[in-house]
Amino acid sequence: MVQDSEMDIVVVGLGASGLYASKSALNTNRKCRVTIIEKRDFDQFSPCGLPFVIEGMVPDFEHLKHAVPEVKGKLSKLLSHEVQRIDPAAKTLEVRDLRSGELMVLRYDALILSSGTFPQNLPIPGAKELLGKGVYFCSNIDDSSELLRAALRSQRKKAVVVGGGAIGLEVAVALKERGLEVHITKRTPPPFPRNLDPEMGKLVTDHLTELGIKVHFGKGIDAINGVDRVGSVLIAGETIECDLVVMAVGTSPNTKLAQSAGCNVTKEGVVVNNRMETSIKDIYATGDLVQTYSRLDRSPATMQLATSAFRQGMVAGTNAAGGNAEYAGVLNTFLTKIGKLEIATTGYTLEQALALGYQAKAISTKKEIKPHYMPDCPDINLRVVADERDGRILGFQAIGEQGAGWRANIFALAIQAKMTLSDLMDAELSYNPPVSQMYDPIYQLVEIAMKRLRLELKAPNEVFLPGKA
Repeated sequence: MVQDSEMDIVVVGLGASGLYASKSALNTNRKCRVTIIEKRDFDQFSPCGLPFVIEGMVPDFEHLKHAVPEVKGKLSKLLSHEVQRIDPAAKTLEVRDLRSGELMVLRYDALILSSGTFPQNLPIPGAKELLGKGVYFCSNIDDSSELLRAALRSQRKKAVVVGGGAIGLEVAVALKERGLEVHITKRTPPPFPRNLDPEMGKLVTDHLTELGIKVHFGKGIDAINGVDRVGSVLIAGETIECDLVVMAVGTSPNTKLAQSAGCNVTKEGVVVNNRMETSIKDIYATGDLVQTYSRLDRSPATMQLATSAFRQGMVAGTNAAGGNAEYAGVLNTFLTKIGKLEIATTGYTLEQALALGYQAKAISTKKEIKPHYMPDCPDINLRVVADERDGRILGFQAIGEQGAGWRANIFALAIQAKMTLSDLMDAELSYNPPVSQMYDPIYQLVEIAMKRLRLELKAPNEVFLPGKA
């Protein structure tokens, strides 16, 4: 329902959630005014594209930027500005112009915090001391530009990437494509620990090795050596020469502002309810900044991905402007491409499901994605996590050169609908030999899982003829 009351809404941070919060607020209330405050001197950019500029797939970082036009009397932007203080009682913000240093006070009726995260650094010798002198991040356009320049002028052509998540692996592949010898390390063995069970993670590790990347998973980095520049790293007692280290060990939510305003904050982020409201009235929070909840069972969860950020922004913007919307929760539906492999997941891993008290089992299979007579017929590795009592689908993982992403999307919808394996067996999927099999690997996985769990197909509730009521 469209609202029609004058109000001032301030959005702090112009990422995906901040942008969609402003759009939804304006769509919900025709008389609201939205002001966006952003520290950068440009509007928005696509963080997910950063590794692909480093690789050379995207020509330059300017291609990642997006303009957000102002609308007179409706939407205004304060770029190169930073909020210094929130006064929730007076509903005011103290804002500094980062170019002139001047302070201004802004009043708000509703405030939406979308201030994102900052990259973590490891507390090891050399990591802080050599930052910018061989140690780099890949979290925004500025630090990624530094990383790319360093890679292109590298003398030794040797790099070490620290971290086994999407950014770490994507950057490792990117630097390899740029002609560098690349080592990748993380203290625990499997890559993507939040998304993949170890059995599936091993497939990714094997692929990295096939690409010529030297993998040191399960061996943590202990020190970064150098005086004025990085010269080597120490990994599990082994000294590896390099002149480039990429820290991709995760991010921390930028909660300082929310915390100072009195919002409930945990180490995972700002706590919000299903309306994206914080514990302080008329203050909302969205995106990478927040701790929200699982769509499966409402347990606390975070999802630092653009696909959840923009939905959270839409909900926050709608509610801030006087509407009534609900965020459905996260499934952590995730997709990346490492070399030739698509890696796609949704829902819980087996470890996560067991930790939350489910009687869960995981079943895996490897199948051809097309009929055997078709050329270019790669295999796909699939894994489903289900409750062994009733076959309710709890999670899914797919790795293959083609088709992993769309199959994960099918399972995401199945989890959202609380479907069982038997329900999914009834799903009608499209088929054409150049694209898929008649009896898709999804069906084959579900059939195997039902046999392993000794589950039966659904029996009909009634027998009827078409057209008979």
